[in-house]
Amino acid sequence: MIMEIANTKETRFSTGAAFRIYGVGLDLDDITRQLGAKPDHRHTKGDLDPGGKPYAHDMWSLRSAIAKDEELEGHLLWLADRLLSRRDYILSLRKGFNVDIYCWKNCFTEQSSLILSTRALRIFTELDIDLSVSLLCLPHESKTKDGGWVD
Repeated sequence: MIMEIANTKETRFSTGAAFRIYGVGLDLDDITRQLGAKPDHRHTKGDLDPGGKPYAHDMWSLRSAIAKDEELEGHLLWLADRLLSRRDYILSLRKGFNVDIYCWKNCFTEQSSLILSTRALRIFTELDIDLSVSLLCLPHESKTKDGGWVD
């Protein structure tokens, strides 16, 4: 059976970014207060993950609210707007915990690019965080109109 492939912006790529703090002994409520933002995800060591295994550490995470069909740039600027004013607090957390920004881009075409302005990269330099992007490139032919995958 031949599946019709959708040719929309959504099928070309999807992106996202999340600011994460993780380690053992996090005060998750204090982080929420200090950052002035409610996390999209939080767990404590020992809580069960979706697979039923206990988490090895505590975690507080804030995911960008930008649509997944927008460029990664927008996700980083959204996070920067909410976090850079709390720079000193975030840097203090880095002394005892892991702090990162998880970035991803899924590409549904043979070729894609990742271009970030100095404005978007500022969040990494200001918070002294390495830029790491998870890239997943899937051929356009793999994505169907209804969002499923061709076998």
